[in-house]
Amino acid sequence: MLRRRVSATPSLAVSPAGPSSLSLTPSPADSQQRRSLKTLDVREYRPLGTPIEFRFYQRYANHPNRQSGVQFLTHYNTHQRFRVNKDFIDYMHWGKEQGQARLPHRHQRVAFDFDDSLQPTRAEGAVGAWFAGQDPTMRSHPDISASFDPNKKLFSHPEHWNKMFSKRRPGEGDIKLNVIPSNSLLGPMVTQTDTQDMAYFKTETCGPTHGRVPGINAPFKGEMDRKMMQAMSRPLNRSCTLTGNNGRFSNTIFINDPKRHQTLSATLAKELNREVDRATNGLYSKLTVLTSAQSGLTDFFCGGTDLQCIGFDLTMAQLLRKEADALTKSAASGSKKVEAKVHELLRDAERYEERADSVLRENAAVIWRAYTSPRALMTLVNGKCRGTGCGLALAAKYAGLQDASEFIVDGPNVGLTPYSGMTRLLARPETSLKYPGLAEFVMLTGASLFAGDALRLGWSDLFTSLPDMPYHIKDWFDSTEHMHNDAVAWQLGHLLEKCFQMKDRWHTSAMERCAMTPIRARWVEDAFADQSSIEEILKTLSAMEKLPLTDRHNTYDPSYATPYTLASVAEGVEKLGASRLRYTLSPWDATPPEEAVEVRQAAEIFTSYVLERRGKVNIVAHRDRHKVQAWQKQREREYVAYSNMKNAPHRRHVYVRLEGCEGTLVDFDFTIDPAGDAAAAAAEKGAGVDDRNELVHTASVERLKRAVLQAMGMPADRDVDLCWYLPTLDTCPIRNDEELVDVLHSDPGFEDPSAQLRYPPIYFLVKRNTLHLSEWAYAVKHQLLLQSPYALKATLQLLQEVRGDGSAKAVRSLADTLATEYRYAARLLKRPDFYQVGQHVDKSPEEWDVVKEERMRYVHKAHLPTRPLPDYEVVFERNVQLDGHTFQLRPRWSPRTVQEVTAESLAPLATPLDFEKDGAVEFNVVVHASKADRLAGMIEDAGGFEVVAHLGEVDKEGNAKVPPLHGDAHVPTNVNFYEMARHPWEDTPSSTRRDGFTAGSKEYFEQQYKKAEKAVYDEAGRGQRNYWPSKAAVDGVTGEESNALLEERFFAKLRDAERGVESWARQLRKKAVEGKLDNKPEIATQQEKIYDDDYYRWFIQPGHNPNPSGLLRGRKVADSGSSSVDKDLEVFLNQLLSGAAERGADGTTGDEGEALSLPEEDTDEAADST
Repeated sequence: MLRRRVSATPSLAVSPAGPSSLSLTPSPADSQQRRSLKTLDVREYRPLGTPIEFRFYQRYANHPNRQSGVQFLTHYNTHQRFRVNKDFIDYMHWGKEQGQARLPHRHQRVAFDFDDSLQPTRAEGAVGAWFAGQDPTMRSHPDISASFDPNKKLFSHPEHWNKMFSKRRPGEGDIKLNVIPSNSLLGPMVTQTDTQDMAYFKTETCGPTHGRVPGINAPFKGEMDRKMMQAMSRPLNRSCTLTGNNGRFSNTIFINDPKRHQTLSATLAKELNREVDRATNGLYSKLTVLTSAQSGLTDFFCGGTDLQCIGFDLTMAQLLRKEADALTKSAASGSKKVEAKVHELLRDAERYEERADSVLRENAAVIWRAYTSPRALMTLVNGKCRGTGCGLALAAKYAGLQDASEFIVDGPNVGLTPYSGMTRLLARPETSLKYPGLAEFVMLTGASLFAGDALRLGWSDLFTSLPDMPYHIKDWFDSTEHMHNDAVAWQLGHLLEKCFQMKDRWHTSAMERCAMTPIRARWVEDAFADQSSIEEILKTLSAMEKLPLTDRHNTYDPSYATPYTLASVAEGVEKLGASRLRYTLSPWDATPPEEAVEVRQAAEIFTSYVLERRGKVNIVAHRDRHKVQAWQKQREREYVAYSNMKNAPHRRHVYVRLEGCEGTLVDFDFTIDPAGDAAAAAAEKGAGVDDRNELVHTASVERLKRAVLQAMGMPADRDVDLCWYLPTLDTCPIRNDEELVDVLHSDPGFEDPSAQLRYPPIYFLVKRNTLHLSEWAYAVKHQLLLQSPYALKATLQLLQEVRGDGSAKAVRSLADTLATEYRYAARLLKRPDFYQVGQHVDKSPEEWDVVKEERMRYVHKAHLPTRPLPDYEVVFERNVQLDGHTFQLRPRWSPRTVQEVTAESLAPLATPLDFEKDGAVEFNVVVHASKADRLAGMIEDAGGFEVVAHLGEVDKEGNAKVPPLHGDAHVPTNVNFYEMARHPWEDTPSSTRRDGFTAGSKEYFEQQYKKAEKAVYDEAGRGQRNYWPSKAAVDGVTGEESNALLEERFFAKLRDAERGVESWARQLRKKAVEGKLDNKPEIATQQEKIYDDDYYRWFIQPGHNPNPSGLLRGRKVADSGSSSVDKDLEVFLNQLLSGAAERGADGTTGDEGEALSLPEEDTDEAADST
């Protein structure tokens, strides 16, 4: 590939100066210039300034019979036209032929731009926490409002106008008198107008009543589309799973399959490969951005290989092969029908396996395409990456990380080896030196790595916390001038410096979110580094998990607990009330007043106030004052009883479960006494005045925590959080005694009758804020025992094969790593561990419910499944005891344990693929991703950069160390200006000379069509069409016969046609392919080019002379239709030019008074004209 080469002098490197003193706060100069709002060009036809009331008199009539009518309900032209000078003007559609919109409705939005704002979306409460994962700096969502009513309708019908106090036009609103302040005791004089309320129109104002809408009644996952980059993108494929939004010099590609978590099927991977190749080979492509359109439905950047499709294909292939084996072993296996059926089943099985194989190959080809893109490619990793998604994100030249970036390299959990392209990055000595054992830990357990880990490991040095980066990148290149290719590096570097560089304290959040803290890195090193087998790793973890918590070697690290589903106890109480599970209600919710105080009619509002004589003063009093006072006293009594009940001690049977895989559950009787605990805490000596209030508020919670830690055998001073476990399976934190009492009074206390408890039960969950080494080792070992034992050992063998002896030179290249990963994955896919068990392990309970329902429904179709349904009991085994760990559910792997996996079964994985045994061949990603099979004759792109050492430097003698570079720019000379000026996006066939066919070729097409029709429907030549070929005719052609027919009717005819091509045409085609065409003058003259309307129809415009320069020479025959003035002018110019040439050659000047001689014909014409 030709590459542009630039100098590698040290002066171009970034100076190792300290952090920049520039602040990231945008100054007015730095902030983007707000462009003017784009609006549709709206014109209103107003002849002679006629008022609108006179032109549309039906709409502004005051007569009662004209207040409504069909003219307000239809869009007929007869109701939208008016007459001017005996001509009807279509008011609604006027101006449309000139590309202008009709006059819009006053409620219609006509502005639409990137900076435009939409109406907010209605939500029932504060949902800002759902968006904090993407942009922690955002407080309230700008596009969500709790008060906006999206279903409210605004009416313009004259029936709804205010007719009493105004004659307003539709857009000017009503006069509301109830907003006028009044000092009258009766309030405003008129409290309403004639405009009816919303109930009059019977409109529905509630939100979404069915379905889950992200951000409204469901969490909003992923990145928001504030700048409308996704909304205004165009589809790049038929299924719209790829969309693009291109700028002047930049391209943006969105992976848009959020419902399937952006997984890459074979089709999607192939289309993504093509689009990335096309974008990064563009002439003006300075930067291509690849990111994910998440739409609130997913938080994935790329879900990697589509294991669901692969699992289905391999399951179907296995079923077909079983059926073929059964037919082969049957009694009638010798008949031709059975042999044909077996051949058909095996053919279909091979097709399913080939389709699964193509998914693996196309996924690896996408990674290679991103790695070898000739122009700059940036991946904006705005979510989770899994499998090949990790390799795709980090293989690009620029990997832009964000807060939500997460990398999951898994495989053994589904019975496979990791297939991601990440094995090379993990096997590098840089990774082993920074974090020893990290490669084994990540690949065996499938643990996530975050943006902080990728930055520390050097996989990328770009991080940004700015939202809407695709828009800012596009705007950056749109608003800067086009630069020469040599200046693109400077322009791109300025963008990265401005938006992606880690500066001071602004981007510390990226380094905070990481999986490898210093303490956990030591744990990983102790457990996984320098271990030669899985058995040794499990043995080390077993020794670690037995350490007591008080051991000095049992270090601990801060633990980020799983999030709560509810933010506070108040929300939990509210949810219990909504679910009709709340145990007690507040007294004023439960008991009515003793004597009802109500107003039966509106008139009683005025008659219930009376004048009472109090001594010498008349006082306005309410006649039901004594009822109100009695009601207030009843409320006071109830509140006192309620307060006393709250402060009373409560006996409860407490169930507490430790969060995690240990399954620790303790229960005990406990007395919760907030008043007594508060008094005891206040009486403690040594407590300061400031701390005393805090102790009083949390005394019962702290005592309960100590009791829980004692029951679990943990130190009493351990930092844990106590949370309430609701009957709705939600969790919420308990922070003080008041919330604890609310829990006691609201929890319904469901219990098992067989337990025979003395007190009502209550359920809590304990979350650890610190994680000890022994607990971490227990969790990691638990995870390893859940994985496929065969896949674990194969993964370790894969890592050792890619790593080699550990040196930098021994680590395999990316192409070899992808080939090795493919070899292992292709073999493990054929094992029952994957297609029977592994592909179903990650199904959610909801998905299993659907499978169970389908199995019950299709029980009569079990012999002919359209889609094989897994059996839960076949996938999982229950109550498994393994190496001191208890599993309620564990996948049914085979072999079942690590000890049962033999070295002999792993040895074939390292051997090259054999098509006879494995059904696949070795994978060469370089050959697979080559462009020869896609675009015939496409030359390699000449863009990109190549660093040349010592370019421009001289040695001691003053000679150049490297010879200077010579530009290879090539300007075509065989293309005329008009061809270069055509619109590339309107490149339709329009010329006889260019395309080589005329309208008369339709006859040849019809002749060929009739021949094909006869061959298909009337092969016997009987003169009648036969749409129903016999079964013998359909099944009678075997593969050999079809190949022979192809050879006879297609390839032989093709070779004959090639032999019939003349030698000069063959040589011309060869020169065209090699780019060695001679620049011969064109046959067509200038005038033929100019007046070829069919060819230059995009260039010639009405009203513009297509020959503005007056080129009249160079035509073959003089135009007989030219006027006499043109002839005179041409003769005059010829004589003037010839005379000037003669004078210039002789060095003399002629007489100034010498008259120019004209031809006789022209003289006669001039005389006649005078």
